Amino acid sequence: MTQGKNTLVIGTGLIGTSIALGLTAHGANVFLSDIDEIALDNAIKVSGASKYTAQDISLVVVATPPASVAKIIAAATIAHPLAFITDVASVKGSIFRELEQLGIIGLDRIVGGHPMAGREVSGAIGAQGNLFLDRPWVIASTEASSAQAIAAVKELVQTLGAFPIFRTIEEHDRAVALISHTPQVVASVMAGELMEAEGSYIELAGQGIRDTIRIAGSDSALWTEILSENSKYIAQQVTQVANHLLDFASALIDGDRESVTAKLVKGNQGRERLPGKHGSSQQSTSMLVVRLDDKPGELARLFNVAAQANVNLEDVRIDHSLGQPTGLVELTVAVQSIDLLKPALEAGSFVVIS
Repeated sequence: MTQGKNTLVIGTGLIGTSIALGLTAHGANVFLSDIDEIALDNAIKVSGASKYTAQDISLVVVATPPASVAKIIAAATIAHPLAFITDVASVKGSIFRELEQLGIIGLDRIVGGHPMAGREVSGAIGAQGNLFLDRPWVIASTEASSAQAIAAVKELVQTLGAFPIFRTIEEHDRAVALISHTPQVVASVMAGELMEAEGSYIELAGQGIRDTIRIAGSDSALWTEILSENSKYIAQQVTQVANHLLDFASALIDGDRESVTAKLVKGNQGRERLPGKHGSSQQSTSMLVVRLDDKPGELARLFNVAAQANVNLEDVRIDHSLGQPTGLVELTVAVQSIDLLKPALEAGSFVVIS
């Protein structure tokens, strides 16, 4: 951020505190505000920012739960008449509709924002200054948003190491209903199935179920707000997924193997559309599974073998074996690196499963 200018972050949860931490690391003047004094004190300690009193502010970042964002933005337009204002809520349409209903003067200073980053933990204690590094950050402006306001938010995004993506309000809300909100619903429903499961079933749980329900550990109160604020598009998407699941169930009941295969292939193809590292297709990578002894230094030794083979690891996941002193490590690498890494690992006495 421009040196000498003051940024106010309202809301000291994970995202707000991470923004403050990232900005202070770049020498920016950052002030924090929150109605929860304990949360505010914790965020100040974590981020190195200062408590807001009455400083002149150039940029306001609203990082509160979605239901309160519009009212806080409205108050900020009055309290900070010269400041540009943005937010980090994962919904946009409901916020800007409420702002219009409130008859806000100064809509030209307001630009919507949504960093596509987060963690399963909440609060200032989980804050990370590099949380947004190399992550997309949607900038959702309206026709009223000024070029200066958009530029100020873009500077914020780039200072935090994220890259700006420009979308309309509707484009944003439809997109997150598919790629963020519906996965949360699906993960929560699937995780809920475990509540009635036999304990002996749970003992067999592996990486598949863990990957599927990972985000089910998210803050339920916050997600109730998020889902409610984007309910129209989420309901449409969840209904579509539910219909596809029912189709899948029918194919299984009918013993229609051709249909089952077609649906699985469609899933393969859909997954491959997701961008990989640096935006590359996942088709350009492959995976090796390696058995790893569960003892100090083994993971570091594996990484060292990969480095000595001059192979870059695109992704790493670990699946611990139930009741065994071993685990399975999934290494994602460029396709052309497989022939280099596999023999190097075997020469290092690692057991390569596939």
